[in-house]
Amino acid sequence: MATIIKQNTPLVTQPLKTSPATGATLASMGLKKTIPLLHGSQGCGAFAKVYLIQHLREPIPLQNTAIDQVAAVMGGDDNLFAALKTLCDKEAPQLITVMTTGLTEMQGTDTYRVIHDFRSQYPQYAATRIINMSTPDFSGSMQTGYASCVDAVVRQTVLAPSGRQKKRQQLNVLCSIGMTAADIETLKRYLEAFELDAIMVPDLSLSLDGHLDDSDYAACSTGGTSILEIELMADSCATLVLGRSLLPTATWLQQRFDIPLISLDMGMDMAQMDALVLALSQLSGKPVPDWIDRARRRLQDAMLDCHFVLSNEQIAIALEPDLAIGYGKLLASMGIRLPRIVTTADAPGLAELSAAEVVIGDLASLNAVAGQVSTIISNSHAAAMFEPQVPVLRAGYPCHDQFGNMDIRQFGYEGCRERLFALANLQLRQHHDEVAPHISAYRFGADAVQPKERAS
Repeated sequence: MATIIKQNTPLVTQPLKTSPATGATLASMGLKKTIPLLHGSQGCGAFAKVYLIQHLREPIPLQNTAIDQVAAVMGGDDNLFAALKTLCDKEAPQLITVMTTGLTEMQGTDTYRVIHDFRSQYPQYAATRIINMSTPDFSGSMQTGYASCVDAVVRQTVLAPSGRQKKRQQLNVLCSIGMTAADIETLKRYLEAFELDAIMVPDLSLSLDGHLDDSDYAACSTGGTSILEIELMADSCATLVLGRSLLPTATWLQQRFDIPLISLDMGMDMAQMDALVLALSQLSGKPVPDWIDRARRRLQDAMLDCHFVLSNEQIAIALEPDLAIGYGKLLASMGIRLPRIVTTADAPGLAELSAAEVVIGDLASLNAVAGQVSTIISNSHAAAMFEPQVPVLRAGYPCHDQFGNMDIRQFGYEGCRERLFALANLQLRQHHDEVAPHISAYRFGADAVQPKERAS
């Protein structure tokens, strides 16, 4: 059991926490033909947009209501009203996600009332869904904003069960912010192996997987789960939750529609994957395919290969709670010691980790253990602080100093194997022999040998 320490300092020097609106924007990108609308100033929108573009290397169609000094004092309802009309007129998206900021939350803006008034005045835009959510900058982090967006979309969209018969069983899948496009694609392959149809919420593998779109410019998200699919979530036989941040949404589906709940954290170690594969097999009534069994055996071999390098090493983690739990369990399965985990919020599951302590704070909290750990798992900001003295395995957001962030696989037997190899290789590149080679005082080289004089 880890000790939870909450950092109470008047100044944050090296922040790990990011705006909740940024997380809500990311979740919106996994919903088909969606425009995220930030109800705040242009600066708030520009920050989130640049932050995500640097990490994803993809265009982010984020819009904002451009609250200025006048609207900040007199109220920004007219700005939101005008923004909704402009987007519906020009772009006709399937969905607009309205996110608040610290400024509009402090104003006490009632976005629900503004949206209701807009619906009443412009019934011709009924085809565009508009969903509001609370994402103030002063509360929560990127993960909580992401979870708030998913929760709002599900609760405001899902319809009552249709009662229609399906050829294959349908499964709801709630994907954590810690999952990359490669993780979601891997999960889809597992579900297809058991002949299960899945409604992924959100599905970043269809929008942020690094593909070139046919159109030169897209004002909406270029892929993801459609609103029509989300409406049918009540017809599913179960809800699979990846990441504990989305448990409240799955619990609501269970209480509202009596849909069973399967929660297995991030699927980043063998025990979690074994439980997931068993659950899918029981749910579908299908045997486990041979390729999954082989993937498990390959992970076993990788754990055996890497334990010579990783076992008993000390490694620190600085990530959002869901991903910190995933990596914490993966490292613990290898016998790695975790002197400190730094995260952004006190979330369920953190106290269960095999770490000495979990600090709710910023990246500066790693300074105390930087001298005793061999590696840090965190983002590019941590790398700028600690490298080259301590190597940093890139994970989470933002990673703006490398390419292919959404192609990094962490989920499944395959993802665990690849992450262990990446960590072991990073250790090898920084490895120093513990015992210096002994050089004998009596050793001499060829140049020290005197040539023998020939007899005359």
